Amino acid sequence: MNTAYAEPPVMHLANRVPGVPLLGSLLEFQRDRFGLAIRVAREQGEMAELRMGFFTLLMASSPRTAHEVLVEKNASFVKSAGLAVFARPLLGDGLLTAERDVHKKQRRMMAPVFAHKRIASYGDVMVEKTEKARARLLGMETADLAEEMMRLTLDIVGKTLFDAELAGEASVIGGALTDAMRQMMSAMIRLVPLPPVVPTPGNLRLRGAVRRLDGVVYDLIRERRASGEDRGDMLGMLLATRDADDGSSLSDREVRDQAMTLMLAGHETTANALAWAFYLLGRHPEVRDRVEREVDLALEGRRATVLDLPRMPFTLQVLKESMRLYPPAYVIGRKATEDGTVGGVRVARGQVLLVNIAGIHRLPELFADPDRFDPDRFLGDAEKKLPPLAYLPFGGGPRVCIGNHFAMMEGHLLLATLMQKLRFELVSEEPLKAEPLVTLRPAGGVKVRVSARGERASPVVVRPPCAQTYE
Repeated sequence: MNTAYAEPPVMHLANRVPGVPLLGSLLEFQRDRFGLAIRVAREQGEMAELRMGFFTLLMASSPRTAHEVLVEKNASFVKSAGLAVFARPLLGDGLLTAERDVHKKQRRMMAPVFAHKRIASYGDVMVEKTEKARARLLGMETADLAEEMMRLTLDIVGKTLFDAELAGEASVIGGALTDAMRQMMSAMIRLVPLPPVVPTPGNLRLRGAVRRLDGVVYDLIRERRASGEDRGDMLGMLLATRDADDGSSLSDREVRDQAMTLMLAGHETTANALAWAFYLLGRHPEVRDRVEREVDLALEGRRATVLDLPRMPFTLQVLKESMRLYPPAYVIGRKATEDGTVGGVRVARGQVLLVNIAGIHRLPELFADPDRFDPDRFLGDAEKKLPPLAYLPFGGGPRVCIGNHFAMMEGHLLLATLMQKLRFELVSEEPLKAEPLVTLRPAGGVKVRVSARGERASPVVVRPPCAQTYE
């Protein structure tokens, strides 16, 4: 497929999203960012302007404009203040926040950790950790799968990337990450955003959350430096890195920034994708039955391995469709470093622009009946026939998520392993709301009844999905 898009005729203004006097769309952005993103994409076209009190944002809501920003004109943009300023206390100068040459250097340094051969070697650890979680879940009458998936993916990241057992730290890490992300988002969406250096009550809570996380990460670094071991994991690689010019090693702070970035990105997004997948399977038992039949046929009762994944394509389709409807990274923020155009709209230097992933994934011209859960959208090579960046759960261009293959393999293995022995049925038939923090979480969690496959679980009446399943 042709990956180039023709340049549209230049316009002077983007479509302005209707709002209230003085505040514009700020209140709606605070109350329902996810729903607003979908509505803007459908009603305002591929480039729209949202007024947020004293500020304006541009929103790019088509594959073509996403391609312009993330691929064709990537050099004309940097990360927006959301990451560059408000996330810096948490992530420091790691891979997500670094820019230009620093980012390129860091990405080259991290690439060996996520090489295909290395990723495949993590499969057994992923399945082993999931089987332990499965045994624990089987002893529970009800569970919150959003919470359980956070615990499980953190355990996997700890072992695969840090060769550490983090299960005992799960409540500390999970609680601190949630506190940090809520405070960051709260600060960013105020009428007058106050940066983290201002000692507001919220920013002080953010600092406290970061201190708790630092305690875990710096302990890992100190223990590894003291042992002098190189275990072939990401942490060992960072500690062994030497500057090509002067031979200097990374400081504890530099190692901490990369470790914190991977701890957040390596478990938060996959956990959310799985939580949404189980929610959608609970609302669509006919799809759940297809996954169970496929897993049973492929595994024949034995433990899953990476080699089994090609025999479970529908299970992967479920994961991909879940990430279409509820992309963990639902928007990507950029700031223009020079005057230019996107989608024929003039973009001034310093202008903040959001690539509207949630909205693009719900465009009816790309996905028929776009609010409907239909894993067969990804049957065979259907995804390859989509326009470039019509489906972008991991972003696109030079800054596409470095761990995308790790995340997809992990999600595929975890989904198959859990569904091989367990069945989850939703406690409530009410549709879940989305909680859009830095990533897209299911608000209030995913509460389910847990039963062993083959046992008769309590019947649950599931209504057909409503027209706006994002509510």
